[in-house]
Amino acid sequence: MDLKPITVGTVNDEVRDRLHRWIASGSLSPGTKISIRSIADSLGVSTMPVREALRVLQAEGLVTFERRSVTVTRLTKDQVAQVFQIRLRLEQLATEWAIEQVDDDDIADLEEILDRMGAGDIGVEEWRNLNQDFHRRFYDCASSPHLLDLIRNVWDKVEPYMAIYASTVDDFREAHRQHLEILSLIRARDLAGLLTKIEEHLDYTARTISQAL
Repeated sequence: MDLKPITVGTVNDEVRDRLHRWIASGSLSPGTKISIRSIADSLGVSTMPVREALRVLQAEGLVTFERRSVTVTRLTKDQVAQVFQIRLRLEQLATEWAIEQVDDDDIADLEEILDRMGAGDIGVEEWRNLNQDFHRRFYDCASSPHLLDLIRNVWDKVEPYMAIYASTVDDFREAHRQHLEILSLIRARDLAGLLTKIEEHLDYTARTISQAL
């Protein structure tokens, strides 16, 4: 975890962003109890901005305030499956809108991201970041900030479990094969095939996480 003292002016936002990154990356894994005092000391701030940042994360569903503690939200297998179903519906809608506007420059960007993801020496954290970049770059073509905000909100809830996924699989070859198929369908502007493939891709990811849990 990045424990450099925070010196920027927007302390509350920076504390929230730092905690959010730790939760998303799995550094603070689901079920972990958070010590407000320890976090404040490690970041060089008072407990107030930490507490306020945690309240924001609570509203986003990422932490849970209990009687005397704060815990990183831990989803059950059924809840993870539900979140992936929500994600599927939103991403299929984004796909329908994006496929109508995607152009050759967009496809070139997607190809470049997949080339980097296919590197044999890629690390888990870099792969996870590029995985989000790949999907987000395509959904950007939908030109719907409101829809993208909803998708990002769902991603926030599932991202800690993507860390579990990334640490569970032996390698990323299967995921990479599926991404290449998705790109091929985007290139062909094959909406029906693309909707089916995205459902298969998310189902594969959800099943892998469920088995790990």
